[in-house]
Amino acid sequence: MMSGFEALAQQCAPAVHPATMAAVVRVESTFNPFAIGVVGGRLQRQPKNMTEAVVTARALEAAGYNFSLGIGQVNRHNLVKYGLDYQTAFEPCENLKAASLILKDCYDRAKVKQMDDALALQAAFSCYYSGNFSTGFRSDTKGQPSYVQRILISAAVRDDARVPMTGVAPITIQTFVKARGNDAVQVEAEPSESPSVATGYRTASDSVLVYR
Repeated sequence: MMSGFEALAQQCAPAVHPATMAAVVRVESTFNPFAIGVVGGRLQRQPKNMTEAVVTARALEAAGYNFSLGIGQVNRHNLVKYGLDYQTAFEPCENLKAASLILKDCYDRAKVKQMDDALALQAAFSCYYSGNFSTGFRSDTKGQPSYVQRILISAAVRDDARVPMTGVAPITIQTFVKARGNDAVQVEAEPSESPSVATGYRTASDSVLVYR
């Protein structure tokens, strides 16, 4: 029996097999259509509804952050290219359509270099994650699986994912400065083993502070 998510993916993202799309989305957002992933930081908690998501995205943009949005975690710099804005990026169907086109483009380019379909698909996962065919094969944290490995593990999971899912548990780390707007979600520092001068950090006036 096809899950709720796979039915949605089949309708909105026909360029990619629904099971493949589910494996990616499970890792990227755990099927949360309002998810926002901040590069070099994290939100104190994920937005619980469309209003929070849109206001938070606008606050992050104003502060100069790089971030990805929605169920497929489409990067903000890809929104215009795929016909999205901060409203439609949080609509599951529109986001999945863009995400599938990005993944398919990665796969098509990987096939030029890699004849084996399975290896080309793994390279496409790396490309989807990082924009290149190598970073996704390397672990971001020592002892933890790489992004590609996480996708392959995710592909073995079968569940009846339902969309939308609103809200996830908040991340409780020290908050620095609240983002603009009453409905904006606060941004917090990404844990750092040694936030030294070499690591550095940056500030955004009247907005947020994260290690970078």
